[in-house]
Amino acid sequence: MKSKAALLLASVALAAAQCIIPETPLSDTISAPFRLQVQNVSRSEVHNQYMNLFLAGGGDRHLFIGPVGEPTFDLTLVDGAINWVAGGIRAVIGGEFSEVDHTTKLFMTGRGDPRAIFEPTYACNPDSPTETQVELRFITWQNQPAGGWICVRHAFDGSHEFRYYPPGNDLIDVSRECIKVTLVVRPSGSGPTTSTTASTPASSASTSTTSTTSTAPTSTGTNPPGLFADMTSLGFRFLGCAPEERRTVPFDFPGRTLPSLSQSSGTMTNAACMSFCSNAGYKYAGTEWSRECWCANSYAATRQPATTVASLANCNFVCSGAAGEYCGGDAWLSLYEKCEVGVPCENVVFV
Repeated sequence: MKSKAALLLASVALAAAQCIIPETPLSDTISAPFRLQVQNVSRSEVHNQYMNLFLAGGGDRHLFIGPVGEPTFDLTLVDGAINWVAGGIRAVIGGEFSEVDHTTKLFMTGRGDPRAIFEPTYACNPDSPTETQVELRFITWQNQPAGGWICVRHAFDGSHEFRYYPPGNDLIDVSRECIKVTLVVRPSGSGPTTSTTASTPASSASTSTTSTTSTAPTSTGTNPPGLFADMTSLGFRFLGCAPEERRTVPFDFPGRTLPSLSQSSGTMTNAACMSFCSNAGYKYAGTEWSRECWCANSYAATRQPATTVASLANCNFVCSGAAGEYCGGDAWLSLYEKCEVGVPCENVVFV
């Protein structure tokens, strides 16, 4: 009897400690500016971090948590879609589908990609159970089945990128699990009001490549200026804009084009990357995402860059440390090869 009474008292105390959920449903439009916080109490590496916007090509913004991108305090919700009015963009799902875990990228654009649709709902704050908070429950993306989750997976510099995890999916990328998260609306002013974008270099080694050595195209003649950074004076020749895992058609294998060694920096330049890879003893070097540098001694033939001028348009991200040159793109690598001693060091010619 005592144990039953104690259990009853504990249940009453727990119920009293829970927040009160209003009965009136919320509108699918929130015009007051807010930030978005992610929660997953079981994953401390992502719990209670905030969504940042990272400038990409064409005015798009990629979405991250962690020390990458710009903190954004003026998001709104319009008919269930997350909007950033200042940039004229909204949250959509599309592109960068992963064959490994079947997740798809969540990002912001002004184009007509399928919008991610959310429903504002009341819930109790898991860190403060008596506090009521507004969460954005993912419903669907346009013209797709209802259901699924928003998740975040490791990207670079300790950051995590936002992805969509479809309903009924049980696949997991063991190398970078996409962690399911809850999106929480935090009215503007509930957090730091200054940018905390990181620019500290970070390096990490990964497994050495086992792909076959590629044969680079021959080079004769000259290229129009400005298509890429000429590194021949440093002993590296430009091979082209090489695809990463998400850009190969058909899909070849999971993994980086140059997976042996990498670093990321807020002051990245192509020259800095060539020096980094050369000093580490690697033959190939490549820049990507404005701030990343990748190295290896070989790469798979399926990652061989094209030799057309049009193909270079994919490597259109300005280097984080040099406004006058490009450092790859979104899953596209500005690929360079160390020149052999005694052989003319010439860039590939693009036609």
